[in-house]
Amino acid sequence: MIDLGSRVRLALAQSLSPAGAPEFNLDSSGWEAFWISARDHCLVPYLHKRWSASGNPEALPPEIAGRFAAGRQDNAERNRRLLILLNELLSALRERGIITLVSKGLPLAQAYYGDPGLRVLYDLDLFVRSEDSGQAIDVLRNIGYQPFLSTRGSESGRPFWRPREYAWDAEGVFDPNRPVMVELHTRPWEPHWHGFRLECTLDPWRGVRVVEVGGVTLQVPGEEQLLVQLAVHYSCNVLECSARLMHLLDIVLLLWQRGSDLDWETVLSFIRQDRLEPFCFLAFDLAARVGGCRIPGEPWKALRDATPPTIVRWSELRGVRDICSMSLHNRERSLIYLLHWNMAEGWTERASVLFDSVRGPWQENAGPGRWKSLAARMSGRLQHLLHALRSR
Repeated sequence: MIDLGSRVRLALAQSLSPAGAPEFNLDSSGWEAFWISARDHCLVPYLHKRWSASGNPEALPPEIAGRFAAGRQDNAERNRRLLILLNELLSALRERGIITLVSKGLPLAQAYYGDPGLRVLYDLDLFVRSEDSGQAIDVLRNIGYQPFLSTRGSESGRPFWRPREYAWDAEGVFDPNRPVMVELHTRPWEPHWHGFRLECTLDPWRGVRVVEVGGVTLQVPGEEQLLVQLAVHYSCNVLECSARLMHLLDIVLLLWQRGSDLDWETVLSFIRQDRLEPFCFLAFDLAARVGGCRIPGEPWKALRDATPPTIVRWSELRGVRDICSMSLHNRERSLIYLLHWNMAEGWTERASVLFDSVRGPWQENAGPGRWKSLAARMSGRLQHLLHALRSR
């Protein structure tokens, strides 16, 4: 007998494959658990569209079906408003001579989901050139935006919003009135993220495309750059045990629809120049397992051969189960440290990753308290890691 959690995870995994309509064997408690997981992984609008298109919407209990329908409707309205807001932002930046690229979000939903309302958006991600970053932040401030969190350091890459009272909760993920975050980026990801050796020389401005979404003309990165960015972003979230299946679905749909037309030599060159092989292999392998999409043989072998064997085995044996169980609000610490440890190649990179994880206590304290806090954090990390190694 398969337990409830396993049945829900299997149903989630099946729902990501564009081939055929998924069939679920769930009772009332199973459907409630499935709704929560689909909501938290931001799959509700997409799944409702798939069930509706299959001609078999009665497969869902009426009360659950109503929630999916309402979630899709609310999300479509939210994204309609986001497009208006995005156009206003781009116009304000353009008036200052600042050229922007729209990253992921609405153009991705239009291109691969076939409908801007089918993908959940938490924020609007924009690329600006590094020399324009300061002016772009001034533009945001002039039209009423402020940093969402008051922290030290550069404001580039931090979320901005127009402050107002709002009751944040999980059920409000599709709410058209939910506040919108705007993030300005000068690069696709942070180099040496968490102490790993990955670089970030990928140029999102190379091969820029012009697309239209709802009558609004947008500039977006080339598809090869987009695929690499999506893969790195998703794998970083997997390592942090905060990955949403929506971000894996982005990769699945792109590969299903455009995989055969991509320049894979260019994709592989982007990956190699920034030493991203393990991160991209992990994302592509999980996309293949849940979505049935395939990577051409030579690039696939090159990525697999450059990935630590322990990560290859984890993806093969536990990857799908674990990613379907991940939650942004309840991260499994032992798995986080296990994945970080195994993703690092060799003791030099492992030491870098380990020390990066304890950098906070060192920077936040002074005097004898600094060493005490550092020792406590290091001890905690090692205990979690040892627990994970014994249990797996």
